[in-house]
Amino acid sequence: MWEIIRGNEYFYIITYSLIVLIINLDYLRDFKKIKKGLSDISSDEELEVDPKSMSLLIIVLIFNFFRRWFIYLLAVLITENILVIVISFILFVVSLYDSIFNYSLTKVKKSNIALYLAVIDAIYISIFVIYLLII
Repeated sequence: MWEIIRGNEYFYIITYSLIVLIINLDYLRDFKKIKKGLSDISSDEELEVDPKSMSLLIIVLIFNFFRRWFIYLLAVLITENILVIVISFILFVVSLYDSIFNYSLTKVKKSNIALYLAVIDAIYISIFVIYLLII
């Protein structure tokens, strides 16, 4: 089993990165539709789920780990570059802030942090994949 993985780590990392990149690009493409759909909802009471619940926060954190933070961690561990470490840390802190404090519907409607993070993540992942293909 481990023989399949050993020696092919970069292939799996590139594949994972491309999947996350496609998710980010789809989000960017559908951002206007998402914002319009959110504007159609008038208040938190109309939602099926309480946005302040601990279980929703855990789901959001797990999602962000696999969508963002795992890529940051891989990039830091593989490149060992101080600039990558600083950029990854800043992106981690901003996305953690967005996950924890932008939970209400009114904050999500007003905030564009998710849009900016998706754009920066797409650029970050693209550069990371190019780096992996070069080495």
